[in-house]
Amino acid sequence: MYKRRIPVITESDKELPYYLVDVGSNWNQEHVVRPKGYLYQWIQCIKGEGELLTEGRTYRVKEGMAMLLFKGVPHEYYAVSPSWIVDWIVFDGHQVEPFLKRTAGIPTSGVFYVSKPDMFLSKIQSALDILQSEITLKSIQCSSVIYSLLTDIVQYTSVNANNSASNLNFKLKPLFHYIEQNFNKPLALEDLAEITGMTPQHLCTVFKKSTNIRIFQYIHSVRIKKSKELLLQPPPMQIKEIAALVGFEDANYFCSVFKKLEQISPNQFRKIHHN
Repeated sequence: MYKRRIPVITESDKELPYYLVDVGSNWNQEHVVRPKGYLYQWIQCIKGEGELLTEGRTYRVKEGMAMLLFKGVPHEYYAVSPSWIVDWIVFDGHQVEPFLKRTAGIPTSGVFYVSKPDMFLSKIQSALDILQSEITLKSIQCSSVIYSLLTDIVQYTSVNANNSASNLNFKLKPLFHYIEQNFNKPLALEDLAEITGMTPQHLCTVFKKSTNIRIFQYIHSVRIKKSKELLLQPPPMQIKEIAALVGFEDANYFCSVFKKLEQISPNQFRKIHHN
């Protein structure tokens, strides 16, 4: 039995960073043609197969896969099996595009493999449950569901099978452990790549996909975290000594990295936390 709920959307709701427009589950998907596009949509295949046509490309969408459609991007989709059952959610908001393009690194519409499909389906069900309930502030709760779904897209989807950020993160586990244990030593990309069994170039690509930052940005973050612990330990150590203990050969460079990440200098950090 399919379900569909359309919320009341006020002008105030449209000022939210994310807001719900429409949601449905167990839907027997009909042929849809939108020459001017629509709003943001997450359409997840439950059973059967379909095809998506957008921006000159054709994608096959099977069970365990989903379509992410960007606002205003022309598209067409239809079943290629006798029936094509999907769950879907339509949303908008002024933070959706920045999140998808900058945080998630997704430039436009496409089809994704989903490593934890039930997690996404539970978010869609949550939105349906909220709209069916008697609770107040439904729009706020639905906004939270959409944000949660977007963060799941970052972690549990990929354009290639078994290549989601969560799966890649598992592959990188020995590397995270190695960095944690050896942050105070020189860390060369070639040595880090050898730990993972990847080429240096492939490691950089995988690391960026998994964490959304470059590998040496992560190493700096670990070193600065350790330096903050040392800055707060009595008796006070010299900045030059702390820099060396956390893997920086140059104290000035350490101070520069610290200020970039923390917005204050190491000495200012120590003063704030000792008063």
